[in-house]
Amino acid sequence: MRLVAAEIEADPTPEIELSPSVIRILSGALDAIASRGVKRLSMSDIIEASGVSRGTLYRYFSNKDEVLVAVAEFVCVGFETGIRDAGNGILDPMERFKSVMRFYGQYTIENSPDRVFEVEPAFHLAFFRSRFDRYKQAVLEALEHTFDYFDGLLGEPMNREAFVEMLVRMQLSTLLVPASDEWKQRWDDTAENVQKWALKIAATQK
Repeated sequence: MRLVAAEIEADPTPEIELSPSVIRILSGALDAIASRGVKRLSMSDIIEASGVSRGTLYRYFSNKDEVLVAVAEFVCVGFETGIRDAGNGILDPMERFKSVMRFYGQYTIENSPDRVFEVEPAFHLAFFRSRFDRYKQAVLEALEHTFDYFDGLLGEPMNREAFVEMLVRMQLSTLLVPASDEWKQRWDDTAENVQKWALKIAATQK
């Protein structure tokens, strides 16, 4: 398992074009990891889960370790792209905040199959530790205009990095303790609650 963790933390392999076949392979590999774990995972398992031929799999990947590195990058890039798109084109800073929060919450649910963390904890810990800063940066960039709005309300810069790190750490915690419906609602209400807090502070400064 140390070998797997080290490879996930290493620089990703040269970029592979995300053709429909590659996406099927990586999506299938994720399902196979969730059901079998990394130690027991084989190329045959990936073929079965993805529904591609052996020739197709080996056209893109020489071995399981290459697939695992590509899977980790695939998941991370998917998050970066999704959270950026969630905020794109939304000019209202609070509506942007709400959209980003909704995406993040739903993304965590959809990309955390039942028992996936219990089946292969070392794989997932290595992934999140190696890409934690990228997750933070993606959220920070998606909420840049929202933070500008809060800075204007407060009359001084808020600690953006600390706030974003808190959000990312809270979402990661749901992999250990699954989010209840009450928690999901609280998460979705975060934008409005933070705005109320900022407005109260702004009111006291007048």
